[in-house]
Amino acid sequence: MLSNATFFLARRYLRAKRSFVSVITVISILGVAVGVLMMIVVSSVMQGFEGEFRKVLIGSEPHILLHPQDHKPTAVQPVEAALSKLRAQPEVLAASSYVSSVMYAEREGSQSGMDVFGLPEDGARFYMAKIAKHRLEGSLELRDGGVVCADYIAAQLNAHANDKISVYASSNVTSAVKRFRVATDEQDEAKRHAAYKEIKLHPQELTLLGYTRAEIAGSYGYTTLKTAQQIFGFGDQVSGVLIELKQPGEVKDIMKRFTAAGLIPAGWSASLWTDAGDARLAAMSNERIMMWIVLMIIAVVAAFSVMNTTITVTTQKRREIGVLTALGSRQSQIIGIFVSQAAVVGTLGTVIGLALSGLVLWLRDDIRMGIAVLSGGNTDSASGMFLATIPAQIDPAFITLTCLGSITLCLLAALPPAWLAARVDPAVALRD
Repeated sequence: MLSNATFFLARRYLRAKRSFVSVITVISILGVAVGVLMMIVVSSVMQGFEGEFRKVLIGSEPHILLHPQDHKPTAVQPVEAALSKLRAQPEVLAASSYVSSVMYAEREGSQSGMDVFGLPEDGARFYMAKIAKHRLEGSLELRDGGVVCADYIAAQLNAHANDKISVYASSNVTSAVKRFRVATDEQDEAKRHAAYKEIKLHPQELTLLGYTRAEIAGSYGYTTLKTAQQIFGFGDQVSGVLIELKQPGEVKDIMKRFTAAGLIPAGWSASLWTDAGDARLAAMSNERIMMWIVLMIIAVVAAFSVMNTTITVTTQKRREIGVLTALGSRQSQIIGIFVSQAAVVGTLGTVIGLALSGLVLWLRDDIRMGIAVLSGGNTDSASGMFLATIPAQIDPAFITLTCLGSITLCLLAALPPAWLAARVDPAVALRD
C-alpha cells in the first residue's frame, strides 16, 4: 500500500494543477532526451568515420610487406622459401613476391611521380581484384609494358586509358643529378659540355592501362613484376613478400605470431597496413575520447535539469511533505517519492532520446542535404567518393550503456534534494 502511495504521489507531482503535465517536467524530459540523442548520434557518426577510414586503408594498402631492413633488392631464393611457409598459414589469404620503388612518368611535357608495385601474375590477379571496384577508366588487368595508376596521376599527365607515357626509375634521376653536379664543377668548357651530353634518363615507354580513384584505392601505380624489374634495373631480384590476410584488423597480433614462429627471414622487417594511417587513426581515437568527455558533460547538465525539477517540486510540496512525515511516513518513503519521479523523467527522456537518435541517424544524409541547401553549400555527393555520405556505426552495447547511464544519472541527481526534503521537521514545514 505504501509503495502504491509512493508512486501515486510521484505521478501526481509530475503534473500541474491545471494541465496534464507541468512545464518543468517537460523541460526535464527534453533535457534528458537531448543528452541521450547527442551521445548516441555523435558517437555513432564518430565510430562510422573511423570505421570507414579503416576500410579504406584495408582496401587500398597491402596488409603486410616483408622486406630486408635496408630495403635493398633481394634474391628470389629466400623469398620463395618464405612464401612456401607463409602460404601454409591459416591467417594468410594470399601471398606473392613484389617489386617496389619510385617511378617518374612523363607525357607531352607533363610529369608526375608515383610509388609502384610490380606484381607477378598470381599476386596481380588477386590484388587488382581487391581494388577493381574503384576503377574509373580502362582496365586493371596487368600486362607487360602496361601500368595502372591513380586518377590524379593520370590527370597530371593529361593521359587516358591506352595512351603512351614515358617512365624512368627514380635512381636514374638521382644518377643524372649527380652527373650534372660533376659536370657543373668541371672547369674545362669542352669537358663540361661533353659531360652534359652524357646526362640521360633512359626513359621506357609504357601503356596506361587504366586508373583508379586515389582517395579510396590509394595513390600507387601497378605493373607486372617483369616490367618493374626492367624499369628499376632489378634483374631477377625482388623487393620482398606481399601478404593479404583474412582478418586484416588483427595484423599486429598475426605479425607477432609469425615472428615467434620464425616465419620472417633473418634481417627482414615488416610494414603493416596500419603504418600508413597510424597517426590519423590515433588522432581519430583521441577525437572520439574528447567527444565522449563533451557528451558526458552534456549528460551531466541534463541530470542537473532533473535535480532542478526535484528541488522545485520539493520546495512547492514542503507542507505536504510535512503532513506525510507527521502521519508517520519514513524518510525512505519520502525519498522514494521524488526518486520515483526522477525515474519517470529519466525513462521517458531516455526513450524519447533513443527514438530521436534513430530518426536522426536514419535521415542523417537528408539532414546534411537540408543544411547544405539552407547554408548555400555544396549539395552534390558523387557516387563512389570517400565519405560521399555520412557514415554511422551503431554499437548496441554503447547504446545500452548510454540509456542505463542516463537513467542512473537522473536517479543520482534526484537523491540530494529528496534526502534534504525528507529531513524537514514536520512542525517547521506545516508552519511555513
